[in-house]
Amino acid sequence: MNPTITKLRSAVVRANFNWTYARVYCDEAHGTGECFFAPGLPQIIEEFEPILVGEDPRNIEKLVEKMRWAASGAGSLGGIVWNAITGIEAALWDLKGKLTNLPIYQLLGGKFRDRVRIYLDCHAAGSLECLSTLLQRTPPSWECDQVEEPRPSEIPAASARRAKQMVDLGYTALKFDLDLPGSDFSSASGYTLKSRDIDWMIRLASEIRAAIGPDIDLAMDAHWRYRPNEIVQVAKGLEPLRLMWLEDPCPPHDLQSLAYLRAHTATPIATGENLQLREGFRALIFDDLVDVVTPDLQKAGGLAEGRKIADMAHTANKAFAPHMIGSPLALMASAHVALTVPNFTVCEFHAHDVPFFADLCATPIGEWFAHGWVTPTDRPGLGIELNESVGRNCRLPGSRWFDDR
Repeated sequence: MNPTITKLRSAVVRANFNWTYARVYCDEAHGTGECFFAPGLPQIIEEFEPILVGEDPRNIEKLVEKMRWAASGAGSLGGIVWNAITGIEAALWDLKGKLTNLPIYQLLGGKFRDRVRIYLDCHAAGSLECLSTLLQRTPPSWECDQVEEPRPSEIPAASARRAKQMVDLGYTALKFDLDLPGSDFSSASGYTLKSRDIDWMIRLASEIRAAIGPDIDLAMDAHWRYRPNEIVQVAKGLEPLRLMWLEDPCPPHDLQSLAYLRAHTATPIATGENLQLREGFRALIFDDLVDVVTPDLQKAGGLAEGRKIADMAHTANKAFAPHMIGSPLALMASAHVALTVPNFTVCEFHAHDVPFFADLCATPIGEWFAHGWVTPTDRPGLGIELNESVGRNCRLPGSRWFDDR
């Protein structure tokens, strides 16, 4: 008798971001996936329950298309509805793995490598922001010592020290924010770079490079804030540092600006975390507007869709480096895809300083995680599970933990 889906639930852990989960149940088992955060996302996830109940959970791509068409009037060409569908799709892969007794990477076609290199997204002095679904600072849900933020003039040196500390732990690739001190995501008019701002950005990256040496990969992230004629001056100033990439120097839909940057600097350009589905990446890849493709596999459309985006990039001889700011489940899901991709280079890791990151995983973290590397196991599905008691304790205040009200 074929398995059938019986219900769909969600949960949210408040960490440095809202780690949002979708869980798909059938009589035999359940699967859990992670979504990129969005306002109102748990409700959107559970809106899909009547679309899925009674379906065979093994028919994953059919179910994704059912959800796409069901949400077509709500804008399923892109947007936060795909954050929900993506997490549900990952839960279906976890469930299918358990039903077939296979790890997800085997279901996706097998592996090119045994382990996945990760790069650490760092912050100066080890400070860790807790951000809302609209990227506004909010108090963390955990007790922590207040880390005094360095003054703007101190940030380059503090970042360099932080970089050296992380390299000493074993990370072989790092990323730092290039944002100007005081920048946040509440500006109504964007940011204009003055001469001293350009100098500060170049100094920041230069001091980090000097601290870690030439054997460690270094990326810098501009968070799509700037105009091409300004950020290109930064990109050219960074050329001697031989960065792994400059990330999101301008908005990813601004194809003309990306073309301008690619034509005027040797610094590699990466983008993709705010794009969704193959349609969102087609021009980026086939019009040669980017060096490194960086979809977020928790909102780009699913693990299978991420694999297809990687294949598109591979046909154009471009590197694939997933963006990832989630919990152990999101990291492991991204790692399963990365195992199966020939043009994979490195995957992001953003939760080094979240104090309960290891505890949130019921599987001992030393079995699959090391500073700089993730090694998926041969266990079915994702191969790891959430620690339910830790999840309940760390859930978003006022929220439900799956079936617990």
